[in-house]
Amino acid sequence: MLNILDKVKSIEDYIISFRRELHENPELSGQEYKTQEKIMKELDKLGIPYVKAGNTSLIATLKGANSGKTIALRADIDALPITEETDIDFKSKTPGVMHACGHDAHTAMLIGAAKILSEMKNEIQGEVRFFSRKQKRLLLEQKKL
Repeated sequence: MLNILDKVKSIEDYIISFRRELHENPELSGQEYKTQEKIMKELDKLGIPYVKAGNTSLIATLKGANSGKTIALRADIDALPITEETDIDFKSKTPGVMHACGHDAHTAMLIGAAKILSEMKNEIQGEVRFFSRKQKRLLLEQKKL
């Protein structure tokens, strides 16, 4: 467990940076094309294959070295139609839209988990699936794979 905590601490700045970029560039539900693109670029860097589900959702699959069970990690990626009234450095650049519900943090944590788990791929027995967007829709899409 200590090894995992060390790994998390080592990518803390990466996760914070990813979250702040998402926070600055929020997109409403069904319009998260740039967010999806950012997530795909990170998954490509990590060597984790993915498929698009619906318009802006993704399902990524990390296969471990050995067979076993499949677990899923999920995060929503949409923002809300709210005007941000803060003075933070990474304030929303999209008028009338902001990540007021934490989906930017959820997505950053999901990417952080994907990064750590991809580095531990040889220790994983089974698969880890990463879902971005709405669970019900993604589970329906998953059945088609």
